Amino acid sequence: MILELIKINVEQEKKLVKELDNLLIHSLSSEKDKVLLRDAIISKSNQLKILNDSMPLLLKKISFAKSLPDEYAVKKFEKPVETDREIVTLTAPFEGSNELVAIRRKDKDKYLEELYISESSLKSMKKGRNADTKEVIAQYKTPNAYVRIANKLFLNTSRNMIEKGNFNDLKKSLEKGDFVFLLQSYVSTMFFTALISFFISIFVVFFLFFFDINTTPPFLAMVNLAQVNVLTRILKFVWLLPVVPLLVFLVMYIYPSTEKSSLAQKINYELPFVVIQMAAIAGADIEPSNIFRIISMSKEYPHIRKEAKKIMNQINLYGYDLINALKNVASASPSKNWVDLLNGISTTVRSGGDLSKYLNKKAESLLFEYRLKREKSIKSAETFMDIYISVVIAAPMLMMLLLVMMSISKIGLSLSVPMITIIIVSTVSLINIIFLIFLHLNQKKF
Repeated sequence: MILELIKINVEQEKKLVKELDNLLIHSLSSEKDKVLLRDAIISKSNQLKILNDSMPLLLKKISFAKSLPDEYAVKKFEKPVETDREIVTLTAPFEGSNELVAIRRKDKDKYLEELYISESSLKSMKKGRNADTKEVIAQYKTPNAYVRIANKLFLNTSRNMIEKGNFNDLKKSLEKGDFVFLLQSYVSTMFFTALISFFISIFVVFFLFFFDINTTPPFLAMVNLAQVNVLTRILKFVWLLPVVPLLVFLVMYIYPSTEKSSLAQKINYELPFVVIQMAAIAGADIEPSNIFRIISMSKEYPHIRKEAKKIMNQINLYGYDLINALKNVASASPSKNWVDLLNGISTTVRSGGDLSKYLNKKAESLLFEYRLKREKSIKSAETFMDIYISVVIAAPMLMMLLLVMMSISKIGLSLSVPMITIIIVSTVSLINIIFLIFLHLNQKKF
């Protein structure tokens, strides 16, 4: 009977050690559940200590003499069994198990309390994870109807052009820009969008052919075709038919490359802080692939988190080792700094170097670059502010005075006050739009 109790205690201790290992790994990557994880870790540690304290007493009770059958034998596992005055056996009601454990009588209440604490902490974390799972499930959508229609119309054309070696640059941009489109689907969408813009341009040409746009109310006037040259008027607007679809096609072709550059900037912004965390994890002598597993579970760095998930998918789903997984992910990454880091980790692991030391040096280098870029960004913002004040505030005032003087003196254009107001407001709005586009395209998080 005592040997059975010792065996049960050892199995329970193994289980607790595995659970502690998992909780410690989660505690390094999760900020949201840090308090709950800490409580669960402390509680599991206390349970392990209580079980260890009972082992010397159990070992003293081992006897080579065969005991008589007992109606309360441990093998029945039906209710707590009292083995002697110092040791008691009980089930783990909060662990969802009917297995017995043997502990000291004076530790019984404390053990039950620790079971309750760990179980309540883990239940709270599971609720949070279930909520996160629901959010992730809500992100999955049905196939896009627009893309399906584009594939039905232009998929064969797209495939033929891709097989001839076209759109190679676009393929790289889609991969490095983290797009969810297949190359042939995106090319089909480009053709379909250009076709739609062609029909829209036909409508615009017909509208401009029959209507004139004026600067005075009612702003639109019907064209008297008897008084104009129809051929000249057609030629005046017909150039929109090829130009608009071509511009739409070119914009969609260039867009993935701009998105790739934007993603590279976002990764570079997160990288110095991620490397600091990776260095701290590597300093704990954790297996290198677990570093990326911890980063992939963290929500603090959303863009590098995706890159880390790609590495773990290469290892867990495709069966690559860490070095090949790092090379594969590096080949499809838009950030040169991230690529250099992955190649450096690969070289360090392959050569058996000190990974923690390498990551610490890399973190220092990246933080130095971060400070330089921040200072440069502050100086650029000051210059940009001076230009904005000069162009948006001073220039419209001078322009308004010039137009008023021209209107009074009747030199050049003679404009009414409402028309001058419209011109000034339109000019200021246009300048602001240009500045906003410039800021968006050159936005840096430094």
